[in-house]
Amino acid sequence: MTVFKRRLAQYVQLENDAWTVFDTLERQDTVYEAGKDLIRAGEPAQQVFILQSGWALRYRLLEDGRRQIVNFMLPGDVFDLQALADLTADHSVTAVTECHVSAIPSEPFIDMLKHSGHLASAFWWSAVQEESILREQIVRIGRRSARERIGHLLLELHRRYVGATGEDIDRLTMPLTRADIADALGLTPVHVSRTMSAMRRSGLITEEKGAITLEDRERLARLSLFDMDYLHLKKLNLLNPKAANPIYTGRGVDAD
Repeated sequence: MTVFKRRLAQYVQLENDAWTVFDTLERQDTVYEAGKDLIRAGEPAQQVFILQSGWALRYRLLEDGRRQIVNFMLPGDVFDLQALADLTADHSVTAVTECHVSAIPSEPFIDMLKHSGHLASAFWWSAVQEESILREQIVRIGRRSARERIGHLLLELHRRYVGATGEDIDRLTMPLTRADIADALGLTPVHVSRTMSAMRRSGLITEEKGAITLEDRERLARLSLFDMDYLHLKKLNLLNPKAANPIYTGRGVDAD
């Protein structure tokens, strides 16, 4: 199973042949080098993108050059479903690392959703999770301290990575710079660096080039007020409609 299919399988219990119609869709596979734009603000949105491998980020750029990163895309993520409404992109998406991306034209994608209620539910549940992550991003920037923001983001990225890869590990390969983290959290790179140094001294994390290890996830979750319920890690059981929905596939850490 590909990373993308594993990710959607988190949300909906699918029959083995559910992917048949999806696998027949026309698509264009492209490799983007780090720093290249996948989507540019102001351009027509006519394709749905699937990130098969690599990391990317979605951002808005102000007229004076300041950048606000809205969220990060990890392997298996589906993004820019706004293409289904034939809208103009109101943001840009840039590759953080080399990215292998599949682009599916919006019209055949819509036809697929019409003919497969189970897949439509899977993509809908994925969109619900992304919307919830964006709401949490508002709270994270608006009300949390610097340590809470950074810890909360690291735990979120870790849980999403685990969900996509199926590897429950503490070491998170994370190719983000201090500037990326700062632009995502409304901080300065210097503030991020100082805060992460304090987190290292406290035994919460360790760092090496391109990776961060969460040394004490439970303590970091308490200190960051992280409860992963907002990630909606519940599975819709469409194979047995009479079964209780949704099914929990994980539980968060209490904030208190």
